[in-house]
Amino acid sequence: MTENSMRVSLEYLSDKHKVSKYKKPLIYSIAIGKEIGNFIGAAYAQIYAVFIQSTPFLVSIITSMRNLIQLAVQSPFGRLSDKFGRKPFLVLGLFASAFMSFLYPLITNPIIFLGAMILYSLAFSIFTPSWIAVLGDTSKESKRGSYIGRITTVSVIFTMCVFLITGWVVPFISVDYAQQYGIIFRIGAFGFLLAGVLALFMKETAPNSAEKYPTSNKFNLKHSFINTFKPLKENPTFRRFVLVCALMDFSMSTGWPIFIFVRERYASPTEYSLMWAAFMVCQVCSLVIGGYLIDKRGKRIGFWGRRVMFLIPIVLFFARNWIELTIGNLIGGLGYGLYFVTINAYIIDSAPEESKGNYVGAYQLIMGVVTFIGSISMGIATELLIGFIGKWSAIYTMLLVVVVLRFIGGVAFFFVEEPKKPNLPISLNVGL
Repeated sequence: MTENSMRVSLEYLSDKHKVSKYKKPLIYSIAIGKEIGNFIGAAYAQIYAVFIQSTPFLVSIITSMRNLIQLAVQSPFGRLSDKFGRKPFLVLGLFASAFMSFLYPLITNPIIFLGAMILYSLAFSIFTPSWIAVLGDTSKESKRGSYIGRITTVSVIFTMCVFLITGWVVPFISVDYAQQYGIIFRIGAFGFLLAGVLALFMKETAPNSAEKYPTSNKFNLKHSFINTFKPLKENPTFRRFVLVCALMDFSMSTGWPIFIFVRERYASPTEYSLMWAAFMVCQVCSLVIGGYLIDKRGKRIGFWGRRVMFLIPIVLFFARNWIELTIGNLIGGLGYGLYFVTINAYIIDSAPEESKGNYVGAYQLIMGVVTFIGSISMGIATELLIGFIGKWSAIYTMLLVVVVLRFIGGVAFFFVEEPKKPNLPISLNVGL
């Protein structure tokens, strides 16, 4: 290690510590706005697609394209944020997400809605790797799990309050379901808009890489597209983690095109809000203890957040009203909160300091591909089965298939180790 490379690394760590303290209120505020917008978009896009008469196959296409673009396209934006900074992509993605959320309720044609979903997903993929990298830039590795847990807990509590208020107030404003969806989507748009405005006032958390590291052919190569999968090549522990996550996310995605039909059958838009508020109550509980648990006992304990997911399709199979459906949301909230803290901390802890965005992007790219395959495969299979046994018989049969797939995916996490950084020469980590 050269004296200059050591100086750069120490200055960078010092800057991170300053940013963490100085920007904490602003980071919390951005997280709140982003979470409100993102949660409404994620929770309501599919059920609105069913409301405007999309078939199971079309819902699977909408879901598949959303997942593929939101996850797979993050990789280049993750590398760009490593090179040029987090702020430009964070601001651009949040404003674009706000614009698309405003447009959603104006669309009543399923095909046009698919196009809108593609544009929204692109906006999501622009800001997400930058946001996750910001969390890494502004935290210490030893306390990263609890740090992410605290930020997510606060933002989810605010989002939960929005969903609760929406569930009680919106029916008094309008009894028309189309108008109720319009109000809810516009609340999400305002959340994104607020986060985007606040991000304008955020100082860059990662100094320009061209300034932080001397320009060289190695550096340019590292940020080229052919190095998208470099994290998998250089880090065997991370590679195994990604492969197991891919299996689990495939099994998770097979349920998404069919779960929404059961939920839309038994829940109104406002009851759906209350269901997701219940989800967030449990998510907050698991976030409160999740960060502490993984910091003290390791990341592997957080994988239980995925192992319980096979219970959700079981609940949906037996549920016959929105109250019973809420039981599945309670389980999902507990599992998602624990796993959310774990997944982000695991990726960041696996990556060299200058490659956090690239690690996030590589992970998301693979998850995007496998969820695309899982979702669209289930849509096709369900559509074919409907021709033989009818719509609801096919949907409930496929719920049992999802139970088996998710159980297998959960078991695979027993083979994942604690995160490790790649065994690279020191000069590549800090002196390049």
